[in-house]
Amino acid sequence: MARDERVGKPAYAAVSTRITGIRVARARLREIAVVRVDERGAVVDEWSAVLHPDGAWIALADVAATLRERLSQMAIITHNGRLGIEVLRAELSHLGWQLPAFAQLTTVDASYHYLPGLVHRRLSDCCTAAGVPFDGGGVPPNTSPVNEARATAGLLSRFLQSGNGTSDLPELLQVTLRAWVYPWPAGPSRAAEPPRPWPGRRGPGILTTLGGQPLADAISAVADVHTHGYLALVAETLQDGRLTPETSAGLADAEPLYRLTPEAAADIRRKFFDALVRQAIAADRYHLEARQELWRVADTIGCPRDAVIEPIVEATPVEFPKLDDDTGAKKPTDGRSVATPAQMRAWAIANGFDVEGYIRLPWSIVRAFEEAHAEPVDRTARPTSANDLPTNDLPSNERPALDQSVLDRVARERPILRSGPLPNPHPASRPVRAQDLDGEVPQLEFDRLETPPIGNPVV
Repeated sequence: MARDERVGKPAYAAVSTRITGIRVARARLREIAVVRVDERGAVVDEWSAVLHPDGAWIALADVAATLRERLSQMAIITHNGRLGIEVLRAELSHLGWQLPAFAQLTTVDASYHYLPGLVHRRLSDCCTAAGVPFDGGGVPPNTSPVNEARATAGLLSRFLQSGNGTSDLPELLQVTLRAWVYPWPAGPSRAAEPPRPWPGRRGPGILTTLGGQPLADAISAVADVHTHGYLALVAETLQDGRLTPETSAGLADAEPLYRLTPEAAADIRRKFFDALVRQAIAADRYHLEARQELWRVADTIGCPRDAVIEPIVEATPVEFPKLDDDTGAKKPTDGRSVATPAQMRAWAIANGFDVEGYIRLPWSIVRAFEEAHAEPVDRTARPTSANDLPTNDLPSNERPALDQSVLDRVARERPILRSGPLPNPHPASRPVRAQDLDGEVPQLEFDRLETPPIGNPVV
């Protein structure tokens, strides 16, 4: 039987919002877009508004009746917008509306059923995997609530029309039944409360080097279908500046929306932060600026600052001895360490040095690293072998017997001591060394090692 391609009655409303903060009681709804689709996923209509209490924008009170027409008895579908929908409810409640429970479903949760192999589950990632066009690509400021609502509606349509053998998600079909049972009231049931202040412009976010992909990687490392949405909200609000140490108390408002207890939310935030630190270490991105940024994230999501430095120390395969021994004397060095730049940088960070994200490490840090990791060398020790030179320090009756040919060659090569200035030696003449006699490895030239190179060495 041929399939009826005509558009049916709307059953789902794909919604995207813009809100001013993460505190439900204080946040305001700035923008909203609604794209309605029928039960087969065909787009029925779309609507959007930019909201403001005064000026050239529309006030929410002026479009409340329109919102009722668009959303009443509709299954509300967002990608990960539970907080935005809750702010919409709070805004309408402030205007006197008594709304029933919303029947909601997020496409980020449904993606675990329809797109199980994804690593990242942002709206752009899901649309790419499902072949859904997304104007703007999901990258601010090219994207907008209208584009996001259209992309969410397209993703929902792919899920409803899934033809790759994937079974239907029961929740996706049941949510329309729950929405039909609880219609919105015809209008407000009480007088509106006094107007609330409109918050000013947000400041910049706290992330500069860790935003975007590192946050998504940390989410994918620890999240599951029950916690992905919550961590995605944390990452999104960290990146756009809504979540800061000053506004972090608002996270408590979001926990019930994702069915998380405070303890479970704190646990998954700590796992997310630990994954973020581990990835920063793996990418050698824990210089001073990155560490300060990690500390700000720790302060914001309720993690201890020790969670930044301790993994750096544990992940570095070098020891961390003191720079001074028990007597307070510096440990002498016996040559350049073979440690990698990442190991030197991690050691410096763990020992309190300020290491910027430069290509070259300062020579002072390289030198301190060498001194800390060198084996103590006794430079006052005398040779004990009977074949070692020189022998002039021994009494004449204890000096070892040497072959006369060896003694003759040593006498020829040694400079003659004279009173007054010494003449310039012949270029071929040089002090005798042990390897000249028995072929052993030459001794280290400590005077050369004590002289630092010109400029900072490339490490």
